[in-house]
Formats: sequence, structure tokens, C-alpha cells
Amino acid sequence: QKVGAWNFAPPTLNARVGQELLAINHGGELHTFTEVEEFGGGFIPDLNTLSGEPVPAPECLSLEPTDLVPPGGTYTDEVEEEGTELYQCCIHPWMRTVVTARE
Repeated sequence: QKVGAWNFAPPTLNARVGQELLAINHGGELHTFTEVEEFGGGFIPDLNTLSGEPVPAPECLSLEPTDLVPPGGTYTDEVEEEGTELYQCCIHPWMRTVVTARE
């Protein structure tokens, strides 16, 4: 249901509102770093089934080409409000992190 070496590090993160999050793809596969309301599957049905997340997160079904992070690539997202934000890879849905934001 997951591949141990394929994960977001750290799995939890504390941040400040206004801070930029920087995701760096150190792997050899294409990934996304997508903010979702709730964790779910991604846009590849076979990987969703294997991960035990058969229902895609809605955000994973409306990605733009610029949301894809190639090997060696980066992606940034600004923390916009206090609270908990969830991020996942919409290709490999077991790759997740929880960001707790404060002012």
C-alpha cells in the first residue's frame, strides 16, 4: 500500500502564514505536491487500488501541466492561512505530508 522510499520528508511540518513551501523531487519519477481538502487517491486508477485509496481526491482530477514536478524539479506553494493543510502526490497517493500553519 506504499513504497517506503517514496515519501514526503518530513511527513509533518510546522510553518508560518506567508511562508513558501518548497518541494524538491529528488527521485527519478514524476510527482505532484498538491494541496487537498482530504487525502484520497490520485489520477492513476491502478496505483489508487494498490494504495488502498480507490477514490481520487477531487484536486487530483483538475491538475495543470505546471503542477507536475519532474525528476530534479521543484514546486512552491504559499501557506495562506492558519490551520492544517494536507499535501499529497496525485500520482503516488501514499506520498503525503501534513502542514500546521500559524500566524
